[in-house]
Amino acid sequence: MITAYDIEIDNQLLDQTLKRMIDSTFKLLPLREEEKEWVKPLKTLKVELLGFANLFPDHPILLQAVTKMEGMSALGNDLEFFEFRRTIFEICGLLAKVKEAIEE
Repeated sequence: MITAYDIEIDNQLLDQTLKRMIDSTFKLLPLREEEKEWVKPLKTLKVELLGFANLFPDHPILLQAVTKMEGMSALGNDLEFFEFRRTIFEICGLLAKVKEAIEE
């Protein structure tokens, strides 16, 4: 796949990166449930995902995922766990769609 800088990146590497980002996003669930630090890992993911979105502007779904993460960061623990959980699954679904598009 070609980045915004006209650099070719191997699709397998992108696939692995997205898989890792999906796994890291999903791991936020037990962190929050066990009342462990989840905000810093979320911020790290948000930064990485925003960078990914800038490299691949042809995938606007990435911006949706970043926007959801930003909302989670803004609300912090005020976000009810049910909504937190639902949003985590939505983000993972969005990233999975990008992963599928890259695999095609």
